[in-house]
Amino acid sequence: MSITISSVNVNGIRAATKKRSEENLGLLAWLDEARPNVVLMQEVRATEEQSAAALRPALEAGWHWYAAPAQAKGRAGVGILADKELSDARVGFGSFMDAGRWLEATYQADFGPVRLASLYLPSGAEGTAKQDEKYRFLDEFTEVLAQRAGEFDHMVIGGDWNICHRREDLKNWQGNRKKSGFLADERRFMDSVFGTFPDRSSQVIAPDEEAAVGAAGDSTTTPPEPGVGTFAGAVDYHGEVLRRPARDPQWFDVQRRLQPEGPGPYTWWTYRGQAFNNDAGWRIDYQAATKAMLERAEEFRVDKAEHRDLRWSDHSPLTVVYRS
Repeated sequence: MSITISSVNVNGIRAATKKRSEENLGLLAWLDEARPNVVLMQEVRATEEQSAAALRPALEAGWHWYAAPAQAKGRAGVGILADKELSDARVGFGSFMDAGRWLEATYQADFGPVRLASLYLPSGAEGTAKQDEKYRFLDEFTEVLAQRAGEFDHMVIGGDWNICHRREDLKNWQGNRKKSGFLADERRFMDSVFGTFPDRSSQVIAPDEEAAVGAAGDSTTTPPEPGVGTFAGAVDYHGEVLRRPARDPQWFDVQRRLQPEGPGPYTWWTYRGQAFNNDAGWRIDYQAATKAMLERAEEFRVDKAEHRDLRWSDHSPLTVVYRS
């Protein structure tokens, strides 16, 4: 049997599970219809007791809930909902132990153990301390990624990464180059994790890379954008490491590997204006898999609501089927 893993930022578990109308029955109705084996949730924004109460119908039906709420009430929080008991759960890492941004555990699949993690990367905000926090998280997360890749052959990290890697991941990319979520050093972090696939080289460059790009003279594509190494948007943060694209990545962007070409599909749309109706979205939700899990990935889908009144979150679930 296959294992189906969904990841979604629920934008508040208590709100997401509410019945909003006769047509919009919320997260629990989606769960019954989608029938994944595991749901990796972010921005739960509830205590363990509150989230368990919101999920009570699912728990009574046999689902198992593991939560890592943030110490700051009403903020962040991650969780894993699974159709069987998980083992070896761990919460947080480094200086983000109680931030409600990382929860990992092991699921016993037919082919063996699969390590799962729910990630809620800080959103940041250019010109504020929130952007400094985001850059510091990326520094610590880099070490976690290397360690977990060495420890687990079969692992999937699903969640809200709050970064668009490539221009194809953001509908209005030109107007967002100075916004958190699409800053050059954020995108270069993604290069350092996933490599530049399907591009031959990075879409963003550092000053010492400009000469090589000019010599290549590739006029068939949009020129790469400068800015790597400036850590734009930071207040007090000073990056000590200039990240380079991974040549032999240990982690793979499953959605992009299964669909290399074309824009999106996007997973987040602001509630403002007509962004959802016009599909002016951002692809900031990812499932990052080790090579062994990527080789099992068969298909993916983004469960975008048919229209805005049927949304129960500003994100849509990203679901991947991995074969046994």
